[in-house]
Amino acid sequence: MKSIQNNKIFIDSSEYNYRVAHLTLEGTCSLDHGPKNVNIKNLYVDKYPVTNQQFLFFIKSTGYKPADPQRFLAHNPNKIKNNYPVVCVSQYDAMHYAKWVGGRLPTDEEWQYIAAGPNYLEWPWGDTFDPLVCNHDHSALTPVNAHKKGASWCGCEDLSGNAWEWTSGVYDDGEHKFALIRGGSFFYAQDHWHVGGGARKNNYHWKLQLLNEGMNRASTLGFRCVYDV
Repeated sequence: MKSIQNNKIFIDSSEYNYRVAHLTLEGTCSLDHGPKNVNIKNLYVDKYPVTNQQFLFFIKSTGYKPADPQRFLAHNPNKIKNNYPVVCVSQYDAMHYAKWVGGRLPTDEEWQYIAAGPNYLEWPWGDTFDPLVCNHDHSALTPVNAHKKGASWCGCEDLSGNAWEWTSGVYDDGEHKFALIRGGSFFYAQDHWHVGGGARKNNYHWKLQLLNEGMNRASTLGFRCVYDV
């Protein structure tokens, strides 16, 4: 299988009105969900989520080993799945990779703008949900370039469904630390579960409690990078 190239897409600076929907099954969220004006600076963003091949090359090149290895790459990436999104990485693991490639994780606000754009689209591809252009309610991950018709306004693919994506913030509400994840995943729980599944709208984030590194790594959670100009 030919390996994909994770081309960087330029996002021009802009101001937009940020407003996010939020659902919690445990506790509440103290963050400001808008509406509020947000300034997006010039940046580049990965066209695709970081793949197994890219992350394994990072490990080979740097010798990266997490201090707490619980469930690290527990999905056992291999050559057959080179172009699948890397999962079973914590926010901390993702930050180390991003720094190595000269980038960082996107903020929650940046991620939403990359997905929704200046026209505030509900889904990366438009305002109507289409299960044929994303990995929604299926049994497994798919390659990051498997749903080209699901690309966002700027050309980023695989933003909704397949694997949730880490954003950069770490928050503390006085009871526990948490991060915000975006985009949804292929797995759609049929009953109430700890984390909502399936593809998710552009204006939807999930409050994920940060526990130990083993529990912060999931087979439905990956990331992509952005790069400051």
